[in-house]
Amino acid sequence: MRASRLSRYSWTMFDFANQPFYTLIMTFVFSVYFTDIFITGEDGAQKLTLTQTISGIAIAILSPVLGSITDIKGNRKLLMGITSILFVIGMALLWYSPPGAPDGIWIVMFGLILASAMVGFSEVFNNSALATIETPENSGWLSGMGYGLGYISGLIALILFLLIFVWPGGETENLFGLNTSEYEHIRIVGPLCAIWYALFIIPLFLFTPDLKKNPITTFDSIKVGLTNFTNTFKEAKRHKNIFTFLITRMFYQDALNALFVVGGVYASIVVGMTLTQVLILGIILNIFAGPSSIYGGYLNDLIGSKNVINLSLWGLLASGILGLSIDKDTIFYFISVDEYSASVEDLTFGIFNSVSQVTYICVVIGISIFYGPAQTASRALMIKLAPPDKMTEFFGLYAFAGKSTAWLVPGLMSLILAFTGSLQYAMISIVLFNLIGIVGMYFVHEK
Repeated sequence: MRASRLSRYSWTMFDFANQPFYTLIMTFVFSVYFTDIFITGEDGAQKLTLTQTISGIAIAILSPVLGSITDIKGNRKLLMGITSILFVIGMALLWYSPPGAPDGIWIVMFGLILASAMVGFSEVFNNSALATIETPENSGWLSGMGYGLGYISGLIALILFLLIFVWPGGETENLFGLNTSEYEHIRIVGPLCAIWYALFIIPLFLFTPDLKKNPITTFDSIKVGLTNFTNTFKEAKRHKNIFTFLITRMFYQDALNALFVVGGVYASIVVGMTLTQVLILGIILNIFAGPSSIYGGYLNDLIGSKNVINLSLWGLLASGILGLSIDKDTIFYFISVDEYSASVEDLTFGIFNSVSQVTYICVVIGISIFYGPAQTASRALMIKLAPPDKMTEFFGLYAFAGKSTAWLVPGLMSLILAFTGSLQYAMISIVLFNLIGIVGMYFVHEK
């Protein structure tokens, strides 16, 4: 049954609320600070991917079980509220990250793990709510609207952070009482993202309807939930098409997750961008990602979820291969360029200063165009395939498919980094998983 317009639009605020975590913390600001300044030495990228490996394992193990329990007990908002509070705490802990990590790295790594895991659990409950507030034929549109608003949120947050903290912080030692020599104007990004989420998630809790609470004890719901979850796997043949999709998504979502986490770090370490340049890169990408996600929702309802996913994965594969061809003095694998170009600096009004930086931006715009529709169509396809009475459980499996091997790509990248020290080589694993996803989608039937 379709919920009211207020209920549906309030549901989209979850993406609006959490996107600054992905944009500011995991991709363009804190991740770059974490690998370049907080962690001394050359293993910053390795430790960052380790946090995502651990949080991915936690999501993989617990998401399907929590989803099954919620389908039985109801009261989805309660669990979402608990995970939201822990998500906010995890982001706030990132403040304790002075340069060089004089007090150790564990509280910050714990904060990243906690925040990443809790937002993953919250996504399970939020995604499953889509089936209770929108009809299957319109779910693509609403899914795209949610992701589109999320990217708009990321764009707004990036611009505000750049104008209020990054640029002024480079010209003074004290900004709004923050000691810029200790990078407090950068470290504040964690608490600010926590406040942003806590503020903008309120409409969802107030206006989006919850699952009806069933008269069953928590212990019994856990017992029945575990039984049902086990039976779902025993009945895998009956759900063969869904499991084919989930296994396929397991690979291509791993590639998308890793790409999102290390994109900013790659721009900094391999392409040679400064933090300000990485932030501007993020602004450019979000300008394209927001509208493409919304359009991807319309396209999903027009040509079908599977077709949108296929188009997106091919686009991401081509963009990824071209992106890996770029470093500080090389583009497209074989063309040598200067690390500094006065003409590029003049043409970009002093923002960028090399051919490789501008080429990388052009290539990564392709990633931003295809990334959103892939997410939009995947969520909409799951609505079409999952049994209505097990929607949250299957969205738990959906999260499982997105996180069960989420440790694998970061772990593989960490291994390659340990042996080669090259983030460029490590990124090849992302391209490989994307390719496996393309092959797997040919075996998925939309109806």
